[in-house]
Amino acid sequence: MNWNLKCGVIIIGSLLWQNYLNDEGDNLRLNWRNSHLSVEDKISVKVPIRYGRKSKSGMTMVFSNRMAKRIGFAYVVPLREKINNPNELLCECIALSRAEGMQGNFVNDWGVLAWLTNESIIEASAKKGITKLFNQQKINQKINTFEYKVGRERSCVTPSLKLDINWVTPLLSSDKNTIDEFHLLLATATKPMIKIPTYKEIAASINSDKRKYFINNVTHGIITHDDFEIAKRM
Repeated sequence: MNWNLKCGVIIIGSLLWQNYLNDEGDNLRLNWRNSHLSVEDKISVKVPIRYGRKSKSGMTMVFSNRMAKRIGFAYVVPLREKINNPNELLCECIALSRAEGMQGNFVNDWGVLAWLTNESIIEASAKKGITKLFNQQKINQKINTFEYKVGRERSCVTPSLKLDINWVTPLLSSDKNTIDEFHLLLATATKPMIKIPTYKEIAASINSDKRKYFINNVTHGIITHDDFEIAKRM
């Protein structure tokens, strides 16, 4: 089996700019980026994201299909190596999971490791193998897709841990051919709060956030449709 898949990671937050995971100086995320990603080749893409998860440090980002027409900007960062078989994919997924603090698991109480395929070029055998791998990894772990949506919007993940959003579109039209060469994208989908937070609530959370999640996101080009309204209330 030789899939020969060009793969990347959709990054919508601190995985791009924070070097540590638990404590400053542990450099877990920095080491993961240096070993697994070609950060210098990252591509700005349009994705449905918003602030909507309350973490220990403040308000963080979630995928949300209610933002499909109010799109935000994040990044696709290529993996350094192509994926040729399920074992190689598993190794990359475990490394990403550890960088996200999920200890190698695909399912956590606050989120899941998800996947998105480029339906225009992915071969049926490779997609079948990807689906099988993710289904195997979530055995005996509960996932309620209704926890990945608010109200009537479509859940951002399926029971097989597929990221249920449209294929990403690059911010720059000159990057379209490059984006469309990717076969598979990995991402971390987190559970949103059960209620959409107001701009005022998001701003209050940002003001008390010592790691400056919002500011670092904006500085690094990770932007939501609502950022201007949020910033006015900070």
